[in-house]
Amino acid sequence: MIIDIYPSKKSATVQPDESSPSSPQPKSPLPPVGPAEGQKYLSSAIKTIVIDPGHGGTESGARGKLGSLEKDITLDIALKLKEIISRNMAYRVILTREEDIDVPLDTRAAIANNNRADLFVSIHVNSSYRPNAHGSEVFFLSLNATDEEARRLAYLENNSSELERKIADPENEEDIKMILWDMAQTAYLKQSSLLAERIQQELNTLLNTANRGIKQAPFKVLTGVACPAVLVEVAFISNEEEERKLLTEEFQTKVAEAIYRGIQDFLRAFSPQANR
Repeated sequence: MIIDIYPSKKSATVQPDESSPSSPQPKSPLPPVGPAEGQKYLSSAIKTIVIDPGHGGTESGARGKLGSLEKDITLDIALKLKEIISRNMAYRVILTREEDIDVPLDTRAAIANNNRADLFVSIHVNSSYRPNAHGSEVFFLSLNATDEEARRLAYLENNSSELERKIADPENEEDIKMILWDMAQTAYLKQSSLLAERIQQELNTLLNTANRGIKQAPFKVLTGVACPAVLVEVAFISNEEEERKLLTEEFQTKVAEAIYRGIQDFLRAFSPQANR
């Protein structure tokens, strides 16, 4: 459970879907299909893709040496991704925010579930105490982080308002453990893993940044989403060279294109059942 102790004056609101329960049951996991069959399902089975620009409002996220803010870059990329998907795919595309406002982590999941999302992609920009850290990586949910750095990153994203730079104590993950015990996201780990893999491959191809691979970590924003869900960490805002790239329209468009292509690749391998 995430408690917003200090709500901002301006925040996103989610209208409940009265036709469905407030805590929707997970849909059946996506069945694997062959390439030809996958193409057949592209326009009929997938209906809604939710894109989550990380941070926003009072939550600036990471800050670069040149003064750039993670919340601004993630929104720019998300808007570009929405435009690309809308132009090339007949799907409904929803952003958890389309302006600089506060959106609590649990609200982001609620937006996805209330709109019956078939895919959820959260976009972030990486940061490190090591100024030379570079590259991009994609995460999917797990209580056990792939490595200590992934664990630290998840802690910072989960507790960004505290601005603390320490590793999470296992007791702080008890809420995530309880959610994973009976939560929807466990049904989608295989599909989330594949989605992460395909997006990472396209990031490697288009961005020419270091391949940091696919990783798992206990990101709270992913726990409540009842569909395949990933979190993309694009380059390092703490690396001045990569920060300069992140500020350019060209690089942001390449990131959006890479995520779009990754989604395309995923849909060629899996198709969700219309279990609504």
